[in-house]
Amino acid sequence: MSDVRLDAHGSPRLVILGGLVLAVACLYWARIVFIPIALALLITFLLSPVVGLVRRTGLDQVPAVAVVVTLTLLLAGGLGWALFSQLTTLADDLPHYRATIARKIADVQRVRKGGTLEKVEDTAKDVMAQIERTTQATEKPLPVVVTAPHPLWQLPRIIETLGGAVLVFVLLVFMLIQQRDLRARVIRLFGHDRLAETTRALDEASARISRYLLTQSGLNASFGATIMLGLFLLEVPFALVWGFFAALLRFIPYVGAWAAALVPIAVSLAIFDGWMKPLLIAGLFAGTELIIVLVLEPLFYGRSAGVSAIALLIAAAFWAWLWGPIGLALAIPLTVCLVVFSRTVKGLEFIEILVSDEPGIDPHITYYQRVLAADAQEAAELVREAAKAGSREAAYDSILVPALARARRDWETGQLTRVEYAHVVDSTRQVLEHAAAAVPEGPTGTTAPESETRLVTIAGCPTDDEADRVVLEMLARLLEPEGCTVEIAPAGGLVSEMMATVEASGPSLICLGALEGSGRARHFVKRLRVAFPDFPILVGCWGLHGAEPRRGLRAAGADDVVSSLAEARTSALRLTRSSARQSPHASRTTPPGPDWVHLEPAVKEIP
Repeated sequence: MSDVRLDAHGSPRLVILGGLVLAVACLYWARIVFIPIALALLITFLLSPVVGLVRRTGLDQVPAVAVVVTLTLLLAGGLGWALFSQLTTLADDLPHYRATIARKIADVQRVRKGGTLEKVEDTAKDVMAQIERTTQATEKPLPVVVTAPHPLWQLPRIIETLGGAVLVFVLLVFMLIQQRDLRARVIRLFGHDRLAETTRALDEASARISRYLLTQSGLNASFGATIMLGLFLLEVPFALVWGFFAALLRFIPYVGAWAAALVPIAVSLAIFDGWMKPLLIAGLFAGTELIIVLVLEPLFYGRSAGVSAIALLIAAAFWAWLWGPIGLALAIPLTVCLVVFSRTVKGLEFIEILVSDEPGIDPHITYYQRVLAADAQEAAELVREAAKAGSREAAYDSILVPALARARRDWETGQLTRVEYAHVVDSTRQVLEHAAAAVPEGPTGTTAPESETRLVTIAGCPTDDEADRVVLEMLARLLEPEGCTVEIAPAGGLVSEMMATVEASGPSLICLGALEGSGRARHFVKRLRVAFPDFPILVGCWGLHGAEPRRGLRAAGADDVVSSLAEARTSALRLTRSSARQSPHASRTTPPGPDWVHLEPAVKEIP
C-alpha cells in the first residue's frame, strides 16, 4: 500500500474532519483533565517573563521559580482573605437593608400600576382563571416534598475542585522549572527537519500569549482599581470586593465588564434611597470600559492577538460550550495557540485562514472579484480608501494594475470570456474616474505662474489592448499636475499606424505601456527607435519584475524601463526635462492645465 501523506492538498478531507471531531470530543469528555492543563499553561505564559526577570539577579531556575510562585501565592492569599472578610460582612449587613429594598420594589410597582405591563398581566390572569374553571380535575394531585441532599453528596464535587486546583499548582511549578525540556519535546514531536519552523511557532505563540496576558492583566487591574476607587468615592460598601471581581470578570471577552456591573448596581439599589447612585455606578462602569476599549487598548496593544473580531466571538461561544465559564475566560489565549500551530501542522492551514485577523486575499484580488460580481460601488470604495490611506500612485500600483494583469491572464487561459474581460477593463476605467473625482490631489486654490508652466506632450502607446490603454490613462492622471499632456493612441492597431500618430503629435517623450511585459513590447521599441532616434522612449512593463526583461528592452533602444506607475511618473518627468534641455523649441509656454480630476483635456485619443 502506498504511503499517504497528510498534507493540506493530498490528505482526505474526511480524515481531517474526523480528527477534528475526535479532538473536540476528547476536549469535552476529558475536560476534567484538560482544563487544569490549559490553566497551568496560561499561568506559565504569564509568569515566565517574571521568572526571567528574577533569573537576571543571578538565581538559578529552581530558586527563581520558587520565589515567583511564593510571591504569587502570598498575593493570592492576601486578596482572598480580604475578599472573604468583606463578603462575610456583606452577608451580615444585608438584613439591615430590607426596608430600602421594600421601598424600591414599591416604587417599581407604583410605576407599573395602570401601565401596559399590568394590563397584559391582568388579561393573562383572567384567561388562566377561565381555563381553570372549564377544566375539571380528575385526580387529586399528590403532594411533593423536596428535601435537601445530605452534605456528603457534595463531597465528590469539593474533592474534584480541590484536586483540580492542586493539579494546576503542581503543573505550573513543573512547567516553569522544565521549560527547556518541554520545548525540546515539542520540537522532537514535530521533527528535527522542521526545527526552524517549529521554533518560530513556539516563539510566536509564547510572545503573543505572554503579551496578551500581561497587557490584559494590566488593563484589567487598572479597570478594577478605577472601579474600586469610584465605588469608594460613591460610598458603596465593600468597594474592594467589587473592584476585584470587575478586574477578574473582564477577562471574559465582551460581556465580562458589564456582568461585573450588575452586582454593585443591585447592592446600591438595596442600600441607597433614590436612583441617583445606581445611575452613577452604571455610568462609572460604562465610562471606564469605553476609555479602556477606545483609548488604552489600541495604545498598549502594539499588535493584536492575531484573531479577527468575528472569529473571536465564535471562539468564545465554542469554548464556553466546551468548558463552561472557564472556557469563556480562556477563549482568546486558546484560540491564539490554535492559530499559531495551525501554520505548522499540515492540513490545518484552513484554521488560520478562517480565524486569523490577516486579510483573506490581497486587495487587488478583492477588487477583481467585486468587479466580476458587478459590484462597482464596493470596488470604487476599495480604491478610494487605498488612495486616502496612501496615494493615488499606490492605489493604482497595488490594486488596479494587478487586477488588470490578472484579468488578462485569466482571459488568455480561457477562464474569462471576451465579454467578461471587456467588462473588467471598462469597469476599471469607470472606477478610475469616480476615484479621481472623490480624492483630489494636493492643495487646491494655488496656481503656478504662467511663465513657469510648460505644455509637454507625451505619446502613449499601448502595446496590446484596452487594458494597456487604461493603465496609460492612470499615468496621464499622475502627470497632469506637472503640466504634461498624454496623447494615447488607440489600442490594438498596427505598428505602422502607431508610428504615424506618434510622428503627427511631435511628443517630447514616447511612453510604451505593456501589462507584465507583453511580448510585443521589444518589437515596438525596435521599430520606434529606428523611426524616432531623437525621441526618448520610456517602457512601462507594469507589474513585471526582474533584470533580464529590462536588459532586453534597453538593448532594443529604450531609454528607461519601469515596472510601476510611481517609477514611470518620476522617469517621465526626468526624461522630458532632459529632452527639453536638448531641444528648447519643443516646449511652449501655456497656462496651467485643469485639475487632474478632469481627464478629458489631458488624455487625447489620436484617430
